Amino acid sequence: MSNRERAAQRALDIINNLGGVASEFRDNWLIVQAYSTEFEGVDQRAALIAAIEESIDNQKATEILGNLQSEVQYLQQTPVGDLRFESADVRFRRNGLRDITNVVDEQLDSNTRLANLICVVYQIRCNIDHGHKELTTARSQRLFTIGNSILSTVVGALMPSTEGA
Repeated sequence: MSNRERAAQRALDIINNLGGVASEFRDNWLIVQAYSTEFEGVDQRAALIAAIEESIDNQKATEILGNLQSEVQYLQQTPVGDLRFESADVRFRRNGLRDITNVVDEQLDSNTRLANLICVVYQIRCNIDHGHKELTTARSQRLFTIGNSILSTVVGALMPSTEGA
């Protein structure tokens, strides 16, 4: 298959399979990404962390993390990899492991832990856009569901006036 054929197939896969929870995931991601652009950071990850740390206090972050325990547990048991690398590459799970380790580290402030959880979701998003993530696998659908649960909860905390809008 040529590059052109692979590119066309990838576009069709996105058009045909980015419905339901995956589409909702992308919409919520765009809100969080747009929100984070107003915060300083050397890269997208740093801007996301700054946005969460500056916008959500520790009490609210603790509440959010408490409501997302099953999602965190799944991500801790099966960390997200970076699909730019082969699974045997040491870089494959490096960022996902670092971020989920920070999420469960109760020595850190809750808003920092929540910011790292958003970074895990960021890796999921990167895998869709840059890592050619298969959209229809059970794992992908589960990650979209988990990511969307996290994102929608955080969007509600960042922009409470939009709840129910």
